[in-house]
Amino acid sequence: MYYSLHVEVPEEAAELLQAVIDGTNPLGLEIRDHTLKPPPGAPPLKPGCVELKVYYEGAHEAEEAQHQVRAELPEAEPRVAPVEEEDWSETWKKHIRSVRVGRIWVGPSWQVEKAGDAPVHIVIDPGMAFGTGDHPTTEMCLAELDLELPCRPGASVLDVGTGSGVLAIAARKLGAGRVVGNDVDPVAVQIARENAEKNAVPELELTEKPLERLGGTFDLVVANIFANVLCQLAPRLAARTAKDGLLLLTGNTTALLGFSFGILDTQAEEVQQAFEREGMKLQARRASGEWVLLTFDNRASA
Repeated sequence: MYYSLHVEVPEEAAELLQAVIDGTNPLGLEIRDHTLKPPPGAPPLKPGCVELKVYYEGAHEAEEAQHQVRAELPEAEPRVAPVEEEDWSETWKKHIRSVRVGRIWVGPSWQVEKAGDAPVHIVIDPGMAFGTGDHPTTEMCLAELDLELPCRPGASVLDVGTGSGVLAIAARKLGAGRVVGNDVDPVAVQIARENAEKNAVPELELTEKPLERLGGTFDLVVANIFANVLCQLAPRLAARTAKDGLLLLTGNTTALLGFSFGILDTQAEEVQQAFEREGMKLQARRASGEWVLLTFDNRASA
């Protein structure tokens, strides 16, 4: 028998909560925010909140952690509950879902039978790099690639912040020519290479090189990364977008307490202004819930 501690807090209190939990020697934890589908029977989280479900070996450890959370976060209402032992190596798989976006199916290896008649299959098993296809930002990028690449056969594509490589792999399978996936994290680049081989697209260029060293420009540039980083990279992303090319900007998620960082609706104007200062012209703005995808074209700066 294990014991779990459930804590729901506003996002601004999450850093303090993480520090408290780190000092309680948990066996493991689950994290979710309001953008994730709740488990069966669980109520949805309020916007702006995150929930931790932390596991402990015994009731004493869980109750001690509960006291520490109450002492540091008096407004929190941590609760302890017993947990029947399970085969965690299999149970976690229940929370991973596959997605179908246009012609594209993306999912883990144990759900391949769900791909159905999708002409493009991409197998991504969850791991240390972001991008299994089931976050709204990734889905929006996949949808745009599915829409644009038939109109641009053989187009060159740059995937900035490639993570697991899912967007780069999708671009190649949808008929792109040169495809480059760039990420500052060497672990992500290695995982992207493994996923490319698993999906039979080893010809992808996957690299940690800075943007300015990649060489040439690209017909489609996709950047599915944090909003503040997008603003910082605006000059370099604009420079990598070919004349008459498109630049697709949206956000990704980070594992820090399950927070979702990217282009939220409230951040879209700041990102738009940063790229308009580089001569890029906003072509379209699409939303999925509170997440936003901005499409720019390079005709204005040509």
